[in-house]
Amino acid sequence: MSRYALLLRGVNVGTNNSLPMAELRAMLAALGCTGVETYVQSGNAVLETDLGEAELTRAIEARLGAYMGRPIATTLRTKAQVGAIVSQNPFGDLAERGPAKMCVTFLSHRPTRAELAPLRTVELGRDRFHVAGREIYTWHEDGQGKSELAARLVKLPLGGVKTTRNWNTVRKLLDMLGARPPGR
Repeated sequence: MSRYALLLRGVNVGTNNSLPMAELRAMLAALGCTGVETYVQSGNAVLETDLGEAELTRAIEARLGAYMGRPIATTLRTKAQVGAIVSQNPFGDLAERGPAKMCVTFLSHRPTRAELAPLRTVELGRDRFHVAGREIYTWHEDGQGKSELAARLVKLPLGGVKTTRNWNTVRKLLDMLGARPPGR
């Protein structure tokens, strides 16, 4: 059995995108997932399964697409991967002082230099970003709503899936996966 964090993109962000978390839990259980728990209403879940990542992704996306009437992008990370994301936080104490100002954008592939170029051409002020594998860590000093970095990140021309969660959510998912490193 593998334990995963599931992150959905674009659900519960408007009236046409409503996905009750009880429905998500039922869908995942119907796919044979066990230990299913959801967190907040924005499409976060943890689960256990015997399915491989590619097979699980296809099954979830097919089920969600049928339910929502449109494709729903999904991102999966293992318990070990989420643990590494938290333990390798490049912004250290900033995240602890202002966890709502720090985000992680989860990608389906490693971004290329060309894909990241729009982030390198903007004046960031006190905002920061750091790319590590398939994740982009961001710090938004004055919050995401006022951040040019956040605006550029949304428009970043990446192929594949991207979805962003704040640091509070990332840590909560790690807690739910049962793998939170000591002192974090």
